[in-house]
Amino acid sequence: MSTTSFDDLPEGTVVEILLKLGVKDLIRSTSVSKTWYSLITNPSFTSSQIRKAVSCCNDNAILIIPPVTCQYNCCVLISADTSSFIEKFDIPFETKTQSLKLLADVHGLLLLTDLHTEYASKELYLWNPYVRRHRLLASSCFRKLLDDRNRSMGIVGMGFDKLTNDYKIVRIVFVKDDKKKLFGEVAPKVEIYSLRKNTWTKLKDPGVQRLVYDHGIYFNGCYYWLELNQPGTERANGCYGTKMRIMSFDFHTELFGLLKVPNDVPCNLGRCPHKLMEVEDSLALCVIDAPHRDKGDTRFPFCIWLMRQENGVVTWTLRFRPLLQYFGSPLGITKNGTLIIESYRTNKLDETCIVSCNLKSMIHKVHGFGIIRNPRTFLDISTLDASFPESLIMYEGGKLLLKCAK
Repeated sequence: MSTTSFDDLPEGTVVEILLKLGVKDLIRSTSVSKTWYSLITNPSFTSSQIRKAVSCCNDNAILIIPPVTCQYNCCVLISADTSSFIEKFDIPFETKTQSLKLLADVHGLLLLTDLHTEYASKELYLWNPYVRRHRLLASSCFRKLLDDRNRSMGIVGMGFDKLTNDYKIVRIVFVKDDKKKLFGEVAPKVEIYSLRKNTWTKLKDPGVQRLVYDHGIYFNGCYYWLELNQPGTERANGCYGTKMRIMSFDFHTELFGLLKVPNDVPCNLGRCPHKLMEVEDSLALCVIDAPHRDKGDTRFPFCIWLMRQENGVVTWTLRFRPLLQYFGSPLGITKNGTLIIESYRTNKLDETCIVSCNLKSMIHKVHGFGIIRNPRTFLDISTLDASFPESLIMYEGGKLLLKCAK
């Protein structure tokens, strides 16, 4: 009588079985045999695992990144429904000022930097919490410019090039001209980082608009930044009376583009909380409208616009306008349709908390994670990942990771 073992299964069947495992179990599985180790560390398997992880990630979980790591030196993954703890990830590095900001998140890979303007966007950290791998990106084609914060300012985006199967980072460096204007006559400089090559390269004739840009988001092969109005720029006096724009960067063609915001979005968008998001497989813009008062209660309308682009024509549709009990800065939205904001506590204007509201049920949930702030000073809002998958990006095998997986 013959017996059949797991080793007798076709490789394709083994792959399908392994793809059902979580990252920690996959890492443990690399110690089963040389065959499994070779299979799991194969780039083809990694790509398949990432695609599956992105499509099957928790629909209503959020990864909260602490802005001050000396108080909380870990990120926490919690349920947006119940606030219940799912997982904790110790932060394996420390920035110069012990502050942290998420710049971009793609397929479970996080791009972070220091909150302090002296180091923001200059020293970058790539980190995959699940495989416990991180990489400090301190080099640059424009290192001397970035080191002189009185001469330059940098903004960053990250995305995935499907055709080359590579994760890339784009960094735009604005340089002051002879008149000391940061957005004047000197053309912005651009460099691209390749994760596969682990190198930065200059981009010739990038054609970047001389505008100030706020936070952005990766969506469908491109990175998008929302225009931000700041004092001290040549547009500061007149920009609030004009329509704001969104700048895009295509990671495959390496070309920049400009999009208009919805016509009904207020011209003073730079003065009120706003956020670019991904909603229902579309690029979305979330802004706060004027407060709504009814029977003595005040509610805050969060308008969520969805963008459609067809044959080069961009259209916007107002998809949601929920009336929230809390005023705050929108941080993101889960796949399940739960909007996450950072709000000041009603009785403590110097302390914030993370609040969620499901757009279908309109059930609010206060999650806590408050941080002490001074309302008289400007500080960046908290950051979080609302679609954090369990992926193998940056996993290269090794005994260290086997020890971490236990």
